[in-house]
Amino acid sequence: MKDFIKYTIATILGLFISFVFLGILLFFSVLGLVSSGGNKNVTVKSNSIIELDLDYDIQERSSNSFAKIFSPEMSESFIGLDQLLSIIEHAKNDDKIKGIYLKTNINTSGYAVLSEVRNALDSFKKSGKFIYAMASYYDEKNYYLASVADSVFIEKTGNILLNGLSANIMFYSGALEKLGVEMQYVKVGSYKGAIEAFTRKDLSPENREQISSYLNILYRNILFDMANGRKLDIDTLKYALDNFTIQSASDAKSFGLIDDLTHEDVIVTNICNRIKNKDKKCHVFIKGSEYMQSISDKKEVKSKDKIAIVYAVGEIMEGQGNDNTIGSISLSKAIRQAREDKHIKAIVLRVNSPGGSALASDIIAREISLCKGVKPVVVSMSDVAASGGYYISALADTIIALPNTLTGSIGVFGLFPNMQNLLNDKMGITFESVNTGKYSDFGRVDRPLSETDRFYLQKMVNQIYNDFTGIVENGRNIDSSSVEAIAQGRVWAASQAIEHKLVDSYGGIKNAISIAAFMSKTKDYSVVSYPKIEDPFSQFFNQSSNELMQRQMQNELGIFYHYYQSLMTGIKNQGFQMRLPFNLQIQ
Repeated sequence: MKDFIKYTIATILGLFISFVFLGILLFFSVLGLVSSGGNKNVTVKSNSIIELDLDYDIQERSSNSFAKIFSPEMSESFIGLDQLLSIIEHAKNDDKIKGIYLKTNINTSGYAVLSEVRNALDSFKKSGKFIYAMASYYDEKNYYLASVADSVFIEKTGNILLNGLSANIMFYSGALEKLGVEMQYVKVGSYKGAIEAFTRKDLSPENREQISSYLNILYRNILFDMANGRKLDIDTLKYALDNFTIQSASDAKSFGLIDDLTHEDVIVTNICNRIKNKDKKCHVFIKGSEYMQSISDKKEVKSKDKIAIVYAVGEIMEGQGNDNTIGSISLSKAIRQAREDKHIKAIVLRVNSPGGSALASDIIAREISLCKGVKPVVVSMSDVAASGGYYISALADTIIALPNTLTGSIGVFGLFPNMQNLLNDKMGITFESVNTGKYSDFGRVDRPLSETDRFYLQKMVNQIYNDFTGIVENGRNIDSSSVEAIAQGRVWAASQAIEHKLVDSYGGIKNAISIAAFMSKTKDYSVVSYPKIEDPFSQFFNQSSNELMQRQMQNELGIFYHYYQSLMTGIKNQGFQMRLPFNLQIQ
């Protein structure tokens, strides 16, 4: 018995020591990976071609995630819009770079982000350098990007589907009925249709009207760029897409949308011949991520004066945010740090948000208001800056947007579930309250809202709406009657928003930085970003595993990932919200 206990204790002790040793070994291995992950020296050779693989959802800024060390095959997909624009801009002025080889198949980015990339590529091409685009499949999104190229190619067995835009909206009310859940609501704004996903099985006339209006403006914008890039008549192109006359890659070639049906090795040979490279192996291609590393390796003299870009990306929520959500605490802190830093001369607020919590939006807007008279604030709108996204923008000194930006949606709603049927009838769960006052059980989920409940909730949502319109009146210097005419939860394309004085002018993030520098009378400056991105080692212990899982889900689900996101957002949509009145996927 003594020997058994002795050997058991020895075994346990041995296992413990082994686990501790392995833990220490893993710790230093991780530390070594992180330390070496970004230290690869990259040499750019003469007559180089940048290979840009944009087959992913382009985020606003690049990820410094530890996840990409464990998944090198996904490294290109961690390049955000910020680095992508830098790559193209540097390449334009780099004598060693002769062209760009653009590879894109399915791209799920928004059209405003794609237009920023496309504009940068167009500027690159106008500098006298060439762009070749190649894909095995084209739809409106990736063809919109490819159409800027000098030559557009498709694999011999590739497919093309250009048949116009379609906005798909998901409705949950049927599923909620089956579960025994009724979504009750209060709202202000006849166009505030965000509740419809939970209360209807189809679109209201008002919601259909605003979606149709935006969709047609967006469609015209992308047709114009496509036609201009391929030197085609826009009305002829529109007729072809509207009537689905381009049904194959051969049709696209005959129409002038595609230059040739070929294989990638042929394109590589053509590129090598174009730059007169006679090396059989033709080692002229450099990945976008590698070129970015070569840019980062250059020691640039940084000015003491700075322009801060504060990124407001994702759903607006209370508390701490992350790379994909806007937290009232974290974003307010970032704005405050930029405001209090004497070396930062102006702030660019980059907004890509459909809105969210009314309270969180107001907390962030307060920080913007405190910048008045201290330093200029320029808002740069990306794909969407609507509802709460517009609320946090309205007090800026200048607002610029892209032609494909969706904005406005000045309205408020509140969703409150009644789960009585689910709890009582389907689950057999009942409740009974003992109250100190007549309304002490206000907000219970096991019964419908009473008339009194609705009265007080409507009163609250009316007050929030009045605060919202007041912010717009003061920030945009528009009288109350004019604000009311363009509010009511109505969304607007950027061109309409400029007409209604909700936006000042067109422009991308680079334009916003230039405007901010001009307004602050700053000529020599460097650019810094807020909130600060965590180093990869910290992310390894915090959220890298979640991020990697999300990216893997996105790769697996493809275009259906949007519906998963919509469902998760819908589940959290409780309380008073300033949110885009629809959650749509444009195909």
